[in-house]
Amino acid sequence: MELTIGNVGDHTGYVLDSALSSDYMSKLQNLRTSLPIDKEKKKTAAARRFLCAEGGLEWIRVGLVAAIRKGLSESDEESFFSGDSNDHDSEEIIIRVLPWMRFLEYTTPNGSLGPHTDALIRCKETDIWSTHTLLVFCSDCDMGGETTLLPEDAKTTRLRKKKLQKANDAASEVRSAMARMNTSCDRQQNSADDGSNEKKLARLQTTLQTIEANIATMNKEAAKPCFPVKPKCGRILFFPHECPHEGRPTVSVPKIFLRAELILKRK
Repeated sequence: MELTIGNVGDHTGYVLDSALSSDYMSKLQNLRTSLPIDKEKKKTAAARRFLCAEGGLEWIRVGLVAAIRKGLSESDEESFFSGDSNDHDSEEIIIRVLPWMRFLEYTTPNGSLGPHTDALIRCKETDIWSTHTLLVFCSDCDMGGETTLLPEDAKTTRLRKKKLQKANDAASEVRSAMARMNTSCDRQQNSADDGSNEKKLARLQTTLQTIEANIATMNKEAAKPCFPVKPKCGRILFFPHECPHEGRPTVSVPKIFLRAELILKRK
């Protein structure tokens, strides 16, 4: 079992590989194909098959909880083991997979889902709100289709792009004004000059430096790393609901995964 951790902005995503047996994945695939594709709910780029993992399907949740608990307990990750004790005790963590789940299936190229965050769901069994989104990939995608955790929400990105465009336009205007003034100064270099043009140039230069510093700051913010997770059969991915993320356009298809809500918190 291998745990990979991705820190993105203020959030942390977790990827577990080799955590589910081939028998488990085979049963999951057989279950998926036995379920009808939903025709009633809002149409999306992905076909959906809904299920409730209770009763005879409780094994789905039992297997996922066991895999997550083992993966966290065997790692050096401390985000869920903070406190007075230095011992890593996964029994001190509440790990519960909510029963209502759905398979999502992208069967054609260019299937995607734009940047968004996920809603919290209240667990009817415990009355506790879910904390994490849980995905179990059921297919391999050699190219495309990554579920990518983002360092900021879509609104922040859009606002920064608008500000960056305005700043670049302002910088261009100031450079043009400086170029015109330099030309004027060259023409007047042999005539009497009270130094006003030089003062104006100095002020424009200061303004340009301020704008360029703001542009550099915004470009640095835009370059914050994201955390793309490639679909791989049997791979588990979980991350906080409030973490912005997107489904990048599919290239290799199908992209199939099980989607559920997870409660992951200290007792």
